[in-house]
Amino acid sequence: MGTVYRAEDLRTGQIVAVKFLVRPPRDSTPGHGDHYGRLTPNELKRFERERQMHERLGGHGVPRLVTYDFYGGRPYLVTEFIDGKNLRDFLESHRPTLTATAAIVVQLLRILERVHAAGVVHRDIKPQNVILAESGEVFLVDFGIALPDDPDATRHTEGRTPGSLGYKAPEIILGERNPAPAADIYGVGCTLFRLATGDRVFNGASEHIIEQHHCDTPAPRLDDRLPGLPPGLADLVARMLAKDPRSRPSAGGAAAALAALVPRPGDPGPDPALEPDPTRPFRAHPDTLAATRVPAAGRGHSRRPVVRRRAPGVPDRSAFRTLLDEAERELARGDAGHRAKQLDAMLPEARGPWGACDPDVVRARLLCADRLRHTGDWPGAGARYRTLARDLDGAAAGTAEHHRLLEARIGVAECMVPEEDSTDRAFPLWEATVRRLHVLLPSPPRRVVRRARESGEEFAEWGHRTAVEALLDVLPSDVLPPS
Repeated sequence: MGTVYRAEDLRTGQIVAVKFLVRPPRDSTPGHGDHYGRLTPNELKRFERERQMHERLGGHGVPRLVTYDFYGGRPYLVTEFIDGKNLRDFLESHRPTLTATAAIVVQLLRILERVHAAGVVHRDIKPQNVILAESGEVFLVDFGIALPDDPDATRHTEGRTPGSLGYKAPEIILGERNPAPAADIYGVGCTLFRLATGDRVFNGASEHIIEQHHCDTPAPRLDDRLPGLPPGLADLVARMLAKDPRSRPSAGGAAAALAALVPRPGDPGPDPALEPDPTRPFRAHPDTLAATRVPAAGRGHSRRPVVRRRAPGVPDRSAFRTLLDEAERELARGDAGHRAKQLDAMLPEARGPWGACDPDVVRARLLCADRLRHTGDWPGAGARYRTLARDLDGAAAGTAEHHRLLEARIGVAECMVPEEDSTDRAFPLWEATVRRLHVLLPSPPRRVVRRARESGEEFAEWGHRTAVEALLDVLPSDVLPPS
């Protein structure tokens, strides 16, 4: 569902990873790879949750979020780029020693200990989602189907059970909608088995047979495949691969059990040499094991990490406001020209250090969405209005933030009409927003009233005239002209 690019941030020179959410149409033909089908609301919401996961968890084994936005109606995330190999590619050219396997798995479990303490279940632990950096450090990626371990959390996955063949826990295969962190431990157990033996836990002639084995067949013991293992290791892997999630160890417990197998400072490197070498952090730094532990205090309420923002080059506040004024006048004249484009290019530089809900940033975000709507990019404009409305949700009535929220919601409704060629969903949203203006009588914000009247004309032409007139009649008619 996504395409990830290695990219350079032209403002900072930083190498980053850019992930676009894309969906090819079912009838795509050769030569038309740049044309994608319409994204579903669940796909967009799942992508938004992935952004939140990176923002909350970035650092200590999870790539940090740099920024996010929409381009042509398509959402994208920018995260730090991890230079290295995923474990699937790593295994194509290396057979890690037991010590190297333990070094990888202990790091992965320490990451999961922190992720689970933050109330998140990854749900897709597999070699492709574990990156071994050139430094030997392990990173966990792709939080696209990660889920808060909250039974009331909204699910945004559709159709088949989430996860990847050969690594899904039995309870997920059987349809458990609220998997516990133990589901991730099963994926780690499958990954450990693959690292140690070179094979999957189960193979079969079909996907159905493989999943049936994961649900019903006892997992093969590691000591049956690898005689002479250290005491307790095969038992630990057997518990990680238990059918009953209650029998599996926690991430911290499994990491502690494996800690005796990782190398110590001054130990020799693996033979034959590995590149990347997962033992390097342990051999070089005696505190590696403790570095990613979750503090006992605040467990479950992990401190939100600082999101890396853009480097120096923040625009001057006065110059930004001047450009914003000029862009508003330009758009009011019906000209979405170079001032508005210049503002759009400068917006990420301001949004990073000032914040997404800074008054000047909010004003600029709304104007840039208006520019896209003016040029006919309804999906792009709608996506920006939705993001802004989500960020401002909960603003106190009567505040400037609340006025911008109402304007953004009207913008969403305006864009839904041409996107869907229908007012079935757009008009109820517009109607609910206008009713909020009634609450602000006798002095509703004139700018929002003007916008409600302008969009109301379109809804009236779609057959909602009686309802539109009833809603607008109670609002002031002496609204200001565009300015």
